[in-house]
Amino acid sequence: MAGNRNGIVTWVSLAAVAASLAGCSGPLVQSAITSNIVQEDAHNAYLVLNIARAHERMPMHFTQVNTVRATPGGGGLGTPIVGLDIPFGGAAPPYFALRPTLESASAVDTVSLVSQEFMNGLTTPVDARLMAYFASQGWPLPLLLYMFVGSVETYDSQGNLLHNLVNSPRNETFPAFGALVDVIAGCRLVLSESAAYEFLGEKFPAEKLADVGVVTAAKAAGLVPVEVDAEGRQLAETGPRQARAPRYYRLAQVSREAGVKLDSYGSGKSGIAGAADCAIDDKAVPAVADAGAAADTQAAGTSAPSAGTEPPVADTLKRIGKALSTLSISVGGPGDKRRPGGKAPTKAAPPRAAAEPDIAEARLVLRSTQSMMYYLGELSRYQNAADATRIDPVTIRIGRQRQAYLFRMQCCQPAPGAAVAVTYRDKHFSVPPYAEPAGTSHEDRSVQTLALLSLVYTLQNRSAAPPAISNVRVLNR
Repeated sequence: MAGNRNGIVTWVSLAAVAASLAGCSGPLVQSAITSNIVQEDAHNAYLVLNIARAHERMPMHFTQVNTVRATPGGGGLGTPIVGLDIPFGGAAPPYFALRPTLESASAVDTVSLVSQEFMNGLTTPVDARLMAYFASQGWPLPLLLYMFVGSVETYDSQGNLLHNLVNSPRNETFPAFGALVDVIAGCRLVLSESAAYEFLGEKFPAEKLADVGVVTAAKAAGLVPVEVDAEGRQLAETGPRQARAPRYYRLAQVSREAGVKLDSYGSGKSGIAGAADCAIDDKAVPAVADAGAAADTQAAGTSAPSAGTEPPVADTLKRIGKALSTLSISVGGPGDKRRPGGKAPTKAAPPRAAAEPDIAEARLVLRSTQSMMYYLGELSRYQNAADATRIDPVTIRIGRQRQAYLFRMQCCQPAPGAAVAVTYRDKHFSVPPYAEPAGTSHEDRSVQTLALLSLVYTLQNRSAAPPAISNVRVLNR
């Protein structure tokens, strides 16, 4: 009888334990959710903290949350441990013993990100493939251009620099850059890739490719066989091979370039006609240019242009917009060997007395992740300035009718209802939540800009190679 009684007690005890564990699923789920939200808040705060450092022109510092120890229910006081002594066996005492304890430890583990690999990735300019990918996923093109592009440079057919529009509030060409973004805001950004071949050695007949040793040696040397004509020239340059003509190959090093192309949506037009469809609002260009031209003429002591005369700056921006919307864009390598020497101009060049050279090439100089953070800090510094350097928040076009703020960060008092807020050097910095237009015609897309920065930061924060200049070439077809 005693054995049966102990068996019954054991089964009852196990059933009680199972019931208690089933009842704990709710707190455990809440603990997991709390851990996720803590990591979200910490990651967003880290981004805003470094933007605040850029606002203050202080060095950036990067850390990462590795572990969050959230207690069941999200109390955060420690990890509760409950021991239960179950009477099992003939010698066990005929009672249950509950032994609760609380293990106290740091709720969060962080690590400082200071490795050379991390800093290489952080300071390496982003790839045009990434910009094209985000565009294909529906991200607003103006937002991508403001975040990814540091400046736009245009050249004539001789490689002479014509324009240099810098995407920085401290540069006098910043309004012109914004006007250019407005011009091409209705364009479509699509991926385009090309390959360049550097041939090595003489041509050889196609039958030689049957030799496994030749193919293996070429692959080990990083070379690929490329079909050529009887003169050893690439077929793409001389046209297709004639029927029944002998086939020849040469070994070559291949450098592949990814790029993008700006064109209009489904108009079927090309050249200047297609560019006109690509622009959302041509009036956006003269509006900005009128203000710049009026300021220039007033400073020079001359009269402003008459109502029937288009300011030179507006004409320049239209020409740049038309050129960008009808030229293909390919990613160049580190640096630009063809860039003319001398100091680049700091503002858009006005038309010369003679006919100004046509734009034959344009370059979009791409930013790194670290540069994106510093750029948002610059915007915050100038938007919160109390002197004459203050600028209005940058606006972007969302479709043909809607406008939105690119990024607004309030300094330096607490802001109720902020989406993300940090305190740095006794100043409060806060980013407002997304807001639909209320009383104004502007949405607030500050958190969407922050979301884009978070994705780029996560995707590109490791690199074995040191950073190098990256620019996107825009070449005429």
